[in-house]
Amino acid sequence: MPSRKRSAGIAVTGVAALAVCAGLFSWWNTNFLGEADFCEGVVNSADMGAVLGTQGRLSTVWSKGSEVPEVACGVKRESKFLGEEPMEVTLTTAVHEPDFQFQTHVWRNPSAMSYFSKGGTGAVSDERGWVLLPDACRDKVGAIYPARQRPKSDEVTVVEAVMNQGTADRAALARMLVKAAQRIADDAGCGTGDSPEAPEIQNPSDLSATDAAAVCQLPGFRIPQDALVRGEAEIGKEQTTGSIPGAWSCGLEFSGSAGAKIWFSAAPGSYVADGTLLNSDGFKDIPGVEGKVDWYRKAVVLKCGIKNVYFSMRWSTEYYDVDPAEGISRGMLQSFIDASGKQYQCPTAKLN
Repeated sequence: MPSRKRSAGIAVTGVAALAVCAGLFSWWNTNFLGEADFCEGVVNSADMGAVLGTQGRLSTVWSKGSEVPEVACGVKRESKFLGEEPMEVTLTTAVHEPDFQFQTHVWRNPSAMSYFSKGGTGAVSDERGWVLLPDACRDKVGAIYPARQRPKSDEVTVVEAVMNQGTADRAALARMLVKAAQRIADDAGCGTGDSPEAPEIQNPSDLSATDAAAVCQLPGFRIPQDALVRGEAEIGKEQTTGSIPGAWSCGLEFSGSAGAKIWFSAAPGSYVADGTLLNSDGFKDIPGVEGKVDWYRKAVVLKCGIKNVYFSMRWSTEYYDVDPAEGISRGMLQSFIDASGKQYQCPTAKLN
């Protein structure tokens, strides 16, 4: 039988071992004594944890921008023994054309985004998000990754996040982006001086059958018959997000073998930086109304009351591949403008 002293020593050793294990577990699976903020102080650990989850340890993967207002960084969350999949996000300032969220394939499906209805100009999905920096930041904040650049006269600067691993809670991602944008703008001397509002987001609808006489739930909006291809691209289902008269988008998923999609989008000027977009060379005047059309990007800007409203459509690669009738984009865009323009109280515009 061990002596009392030996028993006590074993107990102390056991307690110490448990303490070490508990310390290691806490180190591996919580942010105890970890980094307090990320991305050169732009995001605190609480907001980053809300995006990446709290079951694990947050750490910086890489970061740039300590001497400039621009930001580019990567942050990950990993855990041991908890069975949690690792998560990683990249946060950057980026320079884009004002309607990038509706036009670029990198942002994939605009009708699946949750657009802000309050607290800023932006949108989020499960995999990515963006928020627009104030116009006063145009000459002060641009992009730093992969190379530093400032926006041109027809471009804007946004703060964007992309999930490299895992998916994010949309509301948490929106909050992080708004706070990050405010901090970046304040550091650059172009902030509004106000505390950032908690953003409110409008989530997309479920897919539903498309009414051929009211596509995207817009009365009178029809897809021209020669835009359809039997067996390959026929009227199918749709998804909408946002709300009129704010930012709004509809994704039309054709039924048929092609797997083709078309997105129709509309937004008041503030969502596409108002007049900034019209500095692009492609926009030409529409006779008879105060408005412009750019056929290359399949976009129209109309003066509706006291504000500009942007309308556009974008085809998926699969729809191009089914070889729709020549010139069909004009009839389709005209039908969309006729129907959606009424919802924004715009004048009737005959596209040329």
